Amino acid sequence: MRRPTSTRNTNPGGALARKVAAARIAAAIAEARAVVATGVCPTCGCGLRRNLALAGWWQCGAYGEPSFRAPEYRESPHCFFQTFTE
Repeated sequence: MRRPTSTRNTNPGGALARKVAAARIAAAIAEARAVVATGVCPTCGCGLRRNLALAGWWQCGAYGEPSFRAPEYRESPHCFFQTFTE
């Protein structure tokens, strides 16, 4: 049996799903950029810091082990907030 050689989209719902996903991602990035613009963690109120390991990665200043935090956040309670703007 021969395979079809058509390059037509055989899943017409796929294009719609991609558009919906792209809109959802754009909304999430816009929300993340608005949070980063404030410079304050929405969960605990500490300052945000950029993690340079990945493009657009922002974390709460109280994220991670206290020994890796900025001195002003070492005594703050642990916070898990992180977001991506890219």
